[in-house]
Amino acid sequence: MAIRKSDYENYDYQEFWKEGKRLYEDRAERLALRKFLKGVKEDSKLFLDVGCGYGRLFNEYKNFKNIILVDYSLKNLKTARDNIGKFLKFDSEKLFSSMIYFIAADASCLPLKSECADVVLTVRVVHHLNYPEKYFDEVARVLKNEGLYFLEFANKRNLKNILKYIIGRMHISPFNLIPSQVGETILNFHPKYIISLLKSRGFTMKELISMSNFRLEFFKKHIGVELLLFFEKLYQRFFSFAAFGPSIFLKSTLRQEARN
Repeated sequence: MAIRKSDYENYDYQEFWKEGKRLYEDRAERLALRKFLKGVKEDSKLFLDVGCGYGRLFNEYKNFKNIILVDYSLKNLKTARDNIGKFLKFDSEKLFSSMIYFIAADASCLPLKSECADVVLTVRVVHHLNYPEKYFDEVARVLKNEGLYFLEFANKRNLKNILKYIIGRMHISPFNLIPSQVGETILNFHPKYIISLLKSRGFTMKELISMSNFRLEFFKKHIGVELLLFFEKLYQRFFSFAAFGPSIFLKSTLRQEARN
């Protein structure tokens, strides 16, 4: 299976999120990330955002002492630097006391020393990777022992796919562990498949959150964002065990000695 890498040099990724088109998805992701970050000590910690895009989620982890943002797209990194610069000008203490770096690199070959990061975040990246296991090898290499890994991925076993498969409108089973290709640039994964890859590399699962559970155009068009987020928050809290959402967010920790 081979997918075409998305061309972010000739596409403004901010357009994907502008004008409130995906405000619900953005805020649903922030709900989950804030839950994962709650209680995490930020002083003297290094936070690594791999596939940072234009820095959309920066303000969720801005209080970490050291921050590294990685993306393969120079255009994305330049936009992220500009956006973060504008954001931080209102916080001069943060601007001068923190260390923020922007690195252009392939996710599967990170130019970072081993066991340097305390927290690694990956959102909306893995669905572009033919071989996510190579990237997980890199995360396991750069993450400190007992470090935290937050991973979002596209879920092939979502409720919409299950219903389409049952009524015969989709012929690819959402239940097997084989990744399914969507278009030319997207791969959807079964949660058990991703979890098995992480466990074999020494990660221990701490929490799973089902995200963007009401991501249907009908809902977004006819129901206000605040009401959707009210139900989203309830679902994330009480029903994530079913893992039926189009996106899954995992929180895990790494034990270096448990790696195969």
